[in-house]
Amino acid sequence: MIAPLIELSTKKAQNRLRSRAAALVACTATLFSATQGAKAAEDNGAWFGVFANGQLPPSLNDSTGSWRLWLDAQLRLGDDASRFSQGIVRPGVGYALSEAWSLWVGYAYIRTEPPYATTPTNEQRIWEQAIWNGAIGATKLSSRTRLEQRFFSGGTDTGWRLREFVKLVQPLGAENVWSLVISDEIFVNLNDANFGPNVMAVAGLDRNRFFVGPGINLNQLIRLEFGFMNQYTFRHNGPDKNDQILAANVFVNF
Repeated sequence: MIAPLIELSTKKAQNRLRSRAAALVACTATLFSATQGAKAAEDNGAWFGVFANGQLPPSLNDSTGSWRLWLDAQLRLGDDASRFSQGIVRPGVGYALSEAWSLWVGYAYIRTEPPYATTPTNEQRIWEQAIWNGAIGATKLSSRTRLEQRFFSGGTDTGWRLREFVKLVQPLGAENVWSLVISDEIFVNLNDANFGPNVMAVAGLDRNRFFVGPGINLNQLIRLEFGFMNQYTFRHNGPDKNDQILAANVFVNF
């Protein structure tokens, strides 16, 4: 008699925790956007991405199969989604310390054009990250802490930037096909860096990205997430920028 009551109480507590966490993230992002958007320039965009990660082939792996491969490619349209504004290719390799934790290192190439840059720029990055995956009941939680070293073709400095990403995935229905996805990522410049004419990083808050939308498991390997993203960019030499973005991402796990 006591065990079922404890189990029921635990489930109720987990449900309250999930609902409060989702409400807190949503309310925080809404209030942030509302209080900052009045003084910020705005742009509408459409972002598309493919993210793939999984085990390396057995011939390139160890006995535990812990080595992982990462590759993502992204296309970003700005200026009311009317033109190419940014493209990203980011390969990497990782090692799973456990079912929950993994460490990664990789390279990225980024081409940026107006309105996301005053003039077209070519950027290269070295990045390192730690990923944690967990759950509270059926609710999946994850976090990613990424450190970047940024190099621009016309610049003389190396920019160091820290990114912290958190994500909540709440299944909808018993079949576990559809889900609600909420995520937030904050970017912090760790130093001042001269990247070239009209391109400068200033130590402190760089930008914040909040996403909310549905996710669908197309099969055991492929997942689609699409919805609304708000990107708020802090600028030191002009008005802040508040972008409203339609985002669609495909995740491939192998």
